Amino acid sequence: MADLTFGKFFSEYHERLEELYVTSGAVTWSVALDDFARAVWEGVSVLASRESAEVPRLLEKIRSEELALVLGCVAGNERAWEAFSFGYRNAVYEAACAFTSDLTMARELSDTLTSELYGFETRDGQRRSKLNYYHGRSSLKTWLRAVVYQKFVDEYRHMVRHEPLPDDLQQAAQENAVSAPDEEKYASWLGEAVSVTLRQLAPEDKLVLSYYYVQLLTLKQIGRITGQHEATVYRHLDGLRKKMRKKIEEYLRKVKKLSALDVERCLSFEARGALFQLDKELKSE
Repeated sequence: MADLTFGKFFSEYHERLEELYVTSGAVTWSVALDDFARAVWEGVSVLASRESAEVPRLLEKIRSEELALVLGCVAGNERAWEAFSFGYRNAVYEAACAFTSDLTMARELSDTLTSELYGFETRDGQRRSKLNYYHGRSSLKTWLRAVVYQKFVDEYRHMVRHEPLPDDLQQAAQENAVSAPDEEKYASWLGEAVSVTLRQLAPEDKLVLSYYYVQLLTLKQIGRITGQHEATVYRHLDGLRKKMRKKIEEYLRKVKKLSALDVERCLSFEARGALFQLDKELKSE
């Protein structure tokens, strides 16, 4: 793998890379195949330096959907950022709360890191985003926890002028980690809750959601169809999101009998290429 240049990698595994590109939803976030393949190559290269496995096996370990979403965010795709923000901001805040009991500090830490992930600063015309360092080698949620932890360490050392960190911080990070099998459970529970919640929505609400998440229409385009101002469409969508989140939470808590922590982890589960997998659910309606 050491001598496998990007050009050779792209040539030898072009067919598999195209498959990953299609299934990842990268097109949704306007990510080019070349950019996606290069990011996968970087992720596989690091994995190869740690594991003695063939490239096809390493390719299976890349979180292609999360990687595609991140690439969209880095490129400045607002839809990608919206999906990332809705699916992950709460996870960032939850991780911050695991490292400090001061909720104000946790919120400030979360907000600061979110702005760094978005990339408000630019250099040589390029957005400087911490998301540039994600290459799909682990789940995005796991990676974000590590980023939150490092940010907390930096802020803590700045505040106390390099005093030693409390011994239990690393333990807290480990205890709050979520295993791959657990993530599969959260995805399953969330998918079930979304499906049930969608069936309870009025036809006109599902139609608006379909316009936005399946047909990928802009607010202005939806407004032209419905005869509404785009601000009205936005308020409608925002209200639907909040309504669905409440219904989903109730279903997970009352029907699935999940604990408060498991409900929170379900609600902050990865967007997987679309907000709460709404595109998949709406297409099946």
